[in-house]
Amino acid sequence: MDTAPKGAVRQKAENQARIGPITLMPGIPPREVFVFLLVTGIAVMMTAFIALMQPYVFTEMVGVPRDQQGRLAGQLMTVQQAVVLVCVSFAGALADRIGRRAMVIFALVGYSMAAFAYPLAGGVVALFVIRFCFGIASSAHTAGGPPKFFDYVDNASRGRFMALVMVFYGLISVLMVGVIGAALPGWLHSAGYDTARAGTYALWACGIVGLGAALVAAMFLMPDAPAKDRRKSTAPASQGLRELLGGFWRVVGHARTNRGFGVLLLTSFVVRTDEAVVGSFLALWITLRGAQEGLGTTGTVAIAGTALALMRACSFVIPPILGVLLDKWDRTTIYVASLVLVGISFLCAPLVTSVTGWEILALALFIGIAESTQTIAQQAFFGQEAPADLRGTAYGLLAFFGTASVVVVSLASGYLFDLVGLTAPFVLIGLLHVIFSALAIGYLALGPTSENPISDATGVTG
Repeated sequence: MDTAPKGAVRQKAENQARIGPITLMPGIPPREVFVFLLVTGIAVMMTAFIALMQPYVFTEMVGVPRDQQGRLAGQLMTVQQAVVLVCVSFAGALADRIGRRAMVIFALVGYSMAAFAYPLAGGVVALFVIRFCFGIASSAHTAGGPPKFFDYVDNASRGRFMALVMVFYGLISVLMVGVIGAALPGWLHSAGYDTARAGTYALWACGIVGLGAALVAAMFLMPDAPAKDRRKSTAPASQGLRELLGGFWRVVGHARTNRGFGVLLLTSFVVRTDEAVVGSFLALWITLRGAQEGLGTTGTVAIAGTALALMRACSFVIPPILGVLLDKWDRTTIYVASLVLVGISFLCAPLVTSVTGWEILALALFIGIAESTQTIAQQAFFGQEAPADLRGTAYGLLAFFGTASVVVVSLASGYLFDLVGLTAPFVLIGLLHVIFSALAIGYLALGPTSENPISDATGVTG
């Protein structure tokens, strides 16, 4: 009776490719993984570069008064995240039906159109329209990008795999944003273009890179599933809606019986807020404070780019170490500890007295370490606890809760930025992380988490 199961396990293991110490799922070649890393890495890079250039657009292209830029940044982020709030859960469920590759391609095209349109905005209203469309693209990226990584790798290798992902993303971001992107407007300005045109060409170059990535994804990524395994699209719309809602209820039911996944749902209200504040207010803080210290816009953009590059550079150090630990130690404990670390790092923002010296770079490094730890811990923990057949829906639901809090936090942060101080949004995020870390610890103390051993596709515990 034992012969067949052992033979099946052996055959399954033989069909699994490896990337160094990482074991992939059966049928997934390494080439597929690296192509997906490239195109999604470019998507991440584009969002970082557009965020970096936002103060540049405010000051040099639209002419927004400096004392109103914080509120405008918060309002724009609120609109974008409100769109994500409405769309992301259904985008996740849609990705489970039509394929995540299509969602990634759509996101890349959408990001590219935003990069092309941003410099052409004739006023504040146009900025809101662009960010509305950017929110739709962001929903597609959230639904199609991260969940697909969970389809590629065995559970026993999730920590090491997410380390590979973050190192790859860090390399692209440091090169394309911190080294090239941050300096590109200055290079173009030195070449004879005025400040506004230099920023325009820099954003258009970003859009061209995004369209190239979309083409690569369309040509070289494998279909998500054989055609015979895909759901038929001829079902009535009402039936499709019932299936989507049914998937959400199944995920919620899973959270009731799986305390680990319940922690993910609870803390999803804060794990996206730190990235939103960094994306909207870090470069703006450096730009406005740098102007007070006598720096021009191109100079402050270069400093902001260096700070962002340092954050991304943490992906070279933290994930390779933490990835191994996540495959050996308790992922729940590491995840909760990462939330505490993020809270402490953001609470250190008021200690920075100048954005032209080492202090802002030290803070960026601290935040980068904390966020890298939180990101890889959450991804590995999610891959372990989420239901395998509904990962897109589950990720969409987490993103829905996270986006709901980002909508509120972004709006509040904009007013805090202008009325209280340039570091007030960072303090808010730090306090929220500390509070929700305490709630997560209290929730876990109510009872044991469900048994979910770290094992690979062959069923062998890692």
